[in-house]
Amino acid sequence: MNDTVRNEGPLRFSRDELITPEQSARVHDLARRVLSEIGLEVRHETGLARLKAAGFRTEGYRVFFDAATVDEHVDETRRLLATRQRTHDADSGRLTLSVSSYALNVHDIESERVIPFSTAQLVEMTKLMDSLADDGVFGAPPGIPADVAPDLQPIAQYRIAATTSRLGATPVDPTSAKTVNHLLDMADVMGRPITGLPVYMVSPLRLGGESLDVVLACQDRLSYIGVSSMPATGATAPVHPFGGLALAAAELIGGVIAVRALTDKPVAFGGVGLFPFDLRAGAMVFGSPENMLYHMLTTDFNRFYGNRRRHSPDNIHVMAKLPDSQSAAEKAAIMALGAFLGARHFSCAGTLSLDEIFSPVQLLADVEMRDWVERALKGVWLGEEAVDDWLDEIRDGVERGFMGLDSTLDHYREHTWFPKRFERGAIGAWRDKGEPRLSDRLKAEVRRRIASHSFELDAERRREIDRIYQAAERAVEE
Repeated sequence: MNDTVRNEGPLRFSRDELITPEQSARVHDLARRVLSEIGLEVRHETGLARLKAAGFRTEGYRVFFDAATVDEHVDETRRLLATRQRTHDADSGRLTLSVSSYALNVHDIESERVIPFSTAQLVEMTKLMDSLADDGVFGAPPGIPADVAPDLQPIAQYRIAATTSRLGATPVDPTSAKTVNHLLDMADVMGRPITGLPVYMVSPLRLGGESLDVVLACQDRLSYIGVSSMPATGATAPVHPFGGLALAAAELIGGVIAVRALTDKPVAFGGVGLFPFDLRAGAMVFGSPENMLYHMLTTDFNRFYGNRRRHSPDNIHVMAKLPDSQSAAEKAAIMALGAFLGARHFSCAGTLSLDEIFSPVQLLADVEMRDWVERALKGVWLGEEAVDDWLDEIRDGVERGFMGLDSTLDHYREHTWFPKRFERGAIGAWRDKGEPRLSDRLKAEVRRRIASHSFELDAERRREIDRIYQAAERAVEE
C-alpha cells in the first residue's frame, strides 16, 4: 500500500513582504551613518592596533568606517551571494529536523528534573540522536558536558559524537583558542574538515571575545569566516524595528570589514538578525509571535543585500522549560506556518528555554509534530480516477458498508496518516489500555532507543580521536 497523497505538489501559502525595498534602503543609509559617526567598539588590543595601522580612523576603542568602504564590502557581499544562489530541487514536501549543540542542561526522564549535562548523559542522548538518523533528524551532540573543563568542552562534545553517532562529524562551536586546533584535527580524522568558523558580534556594536580569539588562533586553516550577531530590541538595540535593523546591519557590516582586515580571509555576511526582548521577563522571547515575525522581517530585509532565501520561519526555539503544552503549542505553530510558507528544514528540535535545555521527550514530540505537518503539506487527493463507476460504488457502500469496499481497503492509507506516537481512537479503547499518557510512551521510547543502540566508530579513527583528546587535555593543563 502507498502512504503518499496523490496531488500535484505540496501545499504552499504566500505572504506580503514586511519591509519594502525603499524602507530597506533607508535602513541601510542609517547603518552607514552609524558606522561612520558612532563606529564599532573593538575590545581586542592586538586587533585594534592592527586596524589602526591599516588606516581605519579610531578614537579610543572605537573604529569608524567611511561610506565608500561600506559600499565596497556590501557590493562584494552581493556579488558573492549572487554566485552562491542555488536552484532548489523539486519540492517533495519532506521535512527534516536538526538539534542544537548548545544546551548545558538536560531534562532527565527518570527524575523529571532539569539538571546539568554530564558526560554520561550526553553519551546517552547522542545514542538517541543516532537512532533517529534515518528519520530525517540531523546533528549530534545535543548538548555540552558540564563536568568537563570549559576549554575542553567542545573537544569532549566532538569526541562523544564522533564515537557514538553516525552523524558524529557534525561541527560544534570551538570556544577556546587553546584547543580549537585539536577540534580541527578531530574533524580531519573524521573526513569532514572544518574550513569556516564564526565570529559573534556583541550587541550593541562591539567586536571582541572568545570567538574572535578562536578564529585568530587558527586562521591559517580556514577558508572563510562568518560574522553574526543577536541584537535584542529594547535591550541591546532600539525597540522599533527600523532602528534595530539599522544597528544590526551596522554591526554585521562593521564586523565583516574588521574581520576581513584582521585575517585577510573571505568573510561571509551571515544575514541581519533581530530578536524581541520582553522587559517584563528580562529575556529574549523565542517561540513568540514577535520572534516569528522578526524572522520573516529580517529575511525580507536581507534581500537588500542579495540574500534570496525563502522568507519562512524555520527555527523552533521556544522559552518553555519542560516538554508541556506551551512547548508543543509554540513549536507546532512555528513549524506549521513555516512549512506552509516553504521551509523544509527546522532547527532546534528537542531544545527548550532558548537553547539551555535538551529534552529527549520533546525531541520525539517534535518528530511527531513534523510528521503531522508533513502530512498536511501533501494536501488532498480527490480520487476521482480511482473508481470506474461512482454511482455503483456509492450504492455498494450504502448496502454493504464502506469499510469493506476494495477502494477503501486499497487506498485508506493514502488519505489517512496514522501517528506513531499521538493517541487516536475513542475513550473506551484508551481506558482499556489503562489510560496511558503520551509522556509515558515517549519516555519508554527514549529508553528503548538508547538500549538498542549499536553504532561504534572504527578502531583506527577511535584511537586517533582519543589521542587528540589527550593532547588537548595536556594543552589545557599547561
